[in-house]
Amino acid sequence: MNIIKLAVGINSVEDLKDRQELKRQKYGNNTHITRLFPKKYLEVKNNGSMYWVINGFISVRQKIRDIKKVEHDNGIQYCHIILDKKLIETQVIRYRPFQGWRYLNMEKAPKDLSLDGKRLDGELIKTLKELCII
Repeated sequence: MNIIKLAVGINSVEDLKDRQELKRQKYGNNTHITRLFPKKYLEVKNNGSMYWVINGFISVRQKIRDIKKVEHDNGIQYCHIILDKKLIETQVIRYRPFQGWRYLNMEKAPKDLSLDGKRLDGELIKTLKELCII
């Protein structure tokens, strides 16, 4: 089981990478904080990824390393999703906007982006899809 999330304010995979690098430098890890704790957290934690929707397209994923309930200073419980540093570009698939996060079944998750072992440019594929070329 995976989680899918909108990358709000992010314009590209490179932008996400840069933003996460700044957070790692400041906080020492790569944690995404959300209010709702997934009920299927064991399924997600054991083999799941966070799939990011960037500008209306699923474009990249990160392995989920851990999921924790953490009480913040304000007394409210939050969910900390600890992500792997590595960003893995995926097939680019259009995805409607939504709030919060959602589950994404393994069967519906886009495949990692590669062709004959060579990495493809996700931005190029996104542009070709927008132009209805592929």
